[in-house]
Amino acid sequence: MNQEGVVAEVIRSIFINPPIAIARLGGSSVPQDAYGWVETADPRADGETTIAPMWSLNVLPDGSLDPVLPAELRFRDGDLIRPVCPFLEVWALTGDDGDPAGGGRETPLTTALLAQHGATLSDLKVTVDAHNLKAARRTRNADLGFGTHPTVEIGGDDHGAAALLGVSPPNVRRPMIPKGRNIPLGSVQVLRSQPTRPDAPWKEAVDLEVIRLRFTPGPGRFYGPPQAARATGALPFPAVSNDNAFLDPAAGWFNAAMSDAVVPADTYDGAQRNNDSGPSLGVVDDTCEARIEVALKLPGSRAALTAHANVFVGPPDFAPDRRPFLSLADEINDRAGDAAARTAAMTADQQGAWVEDLFERIYETVSLLNVDHYRAARGVTLSGQRLAAQLVGDEVPNPRQAMGGRDALRNPFYRVAAATPNQPLPLSQHARRQHRAIADLQNLRDFIALMPDRVPSLVRPPFAIEDIESPRVSTMRMPPFMRQSNAQPLTLSSWQYDLLMAWLRSAAAQPAEVAAIAPAAVALPAAAARRRAAVLARLAPRAATDTA
Repeated sequence: MNQEGVVAEVIRSIFINPPIAIARLGGSSVPQDAYGWVETADPRADGETTIAPMWSLNVLPDGSLDPVLPAELRFRDGDLIRPVCPFLEVWALTGDDGDPAGGGRETPLTTALLAQHGATLSDLKVTVDAHNLKAARRTRNADLGFGTHPTVEIGGDDHGAAALLGVSPPNVRRPMIPKGRNIPLGSVQVLRSQPTRPDAPWKEAVDLEVIRLRFTPGPGRFYGPPQAARATGALPFPAVSNDNAFLDPAAGWFNAAMSDAVVPADTYDGAQRNNDSGPSLGVVDDTCEARIEVALKLPGSRAALTAHANVFVGPPDFAPDRRPFLSLADEINDRAGDAAARTAAMTADQQGAWVEDLFERIYETVSLLNVDHYRAARGVTLSGQRLAAQLVGDEVPNPRQAMGGRDALRNPFYRVAAATPNQPLPLSQHARRQHRAIADLQNLRDFIALMPDRVPSLVRPPFAIEDIESPRVSTMRMPPFMRQSNAQPLTLSSWQYDLLMAWLRSAAAQPAEVAAIAPAAVALPAAAARRRAAVLARLAPRAATDTA
């Protein structure tokens, strides 16, 4: 309460929005413009959605922002890919000083809000800790990690870009990155808070007053020891450029043997030599995971208010105009709150819209895949009850292989012709045609009415692996021949699978008008349940960070 007896508003806490961001490497100096997915009726579009430009923020030399709405989307400049450089906004939870119950409202943290509480940008501090622990994790040798030693500290009133330089940990016996050298991991910049013009065309889409940061990732370069810059009999081309061949080969990463510390074990440069068991070439890249912490020390307060976010840096998206059917948001939804209750609260229309969106994303994914290639490389050879009579007229080669003419999981109503010069990928064409059709909800309902057991029998349960499958081969259970990060068959998340099965049961019961039915918990096979539990345990918070 202030001197006039009016209840004052206080800043109870701060938070960063979003708390998790994905940055993508790119060699261009121009960041990727923002875009979103929109529905389209364009007959030239391959699917129900397309991408459209959104208001983007150009960072000017003084750290101020210039909102622009691009007329077109560009993903590269010549041979250089544009990096994805996420913005992170700082928000506050404010409330009445006299409210003992706490609570409050979310509001952007601005210089004006700071001034109301007697603070300035100099009372705001940003700390960035970025690391790449790939080699350290694969060898179980912490000395082979590299990152910001020490952490990078930025004042809230410092609007220059702060470089994140990766170096080996201090005081290690044999640093992989020699002293005096570094691997640039990107930069972080605190942007200027600016008033929003009332006549600005972007005022409904962009708030320039909120205090925000921008994370810019590295350009996507590889580094290694001098040996990695030379072509050899086992490696007919240099793995890194001469300029980046300065890592110490005696530090422990070069010539390291394959280890089961990481699954799959062959995720390093050199593994593809000598029957997939060759030693490491000692190559690392400039990806990283960065933890960004913001601290606000208000006048008169005993402790600073803090918030943090994590930025994960990965390679460029190979298909930025397509949506995957399994996303990071789907994985988070699988672990956040009560998924069954969340699904049960959905109306019939909401369930139907979700299922239609899922099958649209499935189509967008399959439209990118060479099913013929992956089937030939990863299709398991079937035997016993997994074989059916040969489909008459089907010309898929190797009929006893998964998805061949004798696969008991094949739809008996469809035949696939042999490859021709005009259609060299008949399975890919067939998959796209079928998934394009059932991406429409009414077509999917008609399909279920014709074959009510088809989708439940074909969709792979979460984390399920059949007894004849291995990291190298799998059946045609959907999604066929695709692998997740542990080289096991890829599946929907548990909540996606449960919701889909609930909708299928309701659609089969009432094909004309789908009723909302609470999803029954789907019992996973014991081995699949153990695998899921192991994944969740591995993803539990741990002291060290890692870049997968």
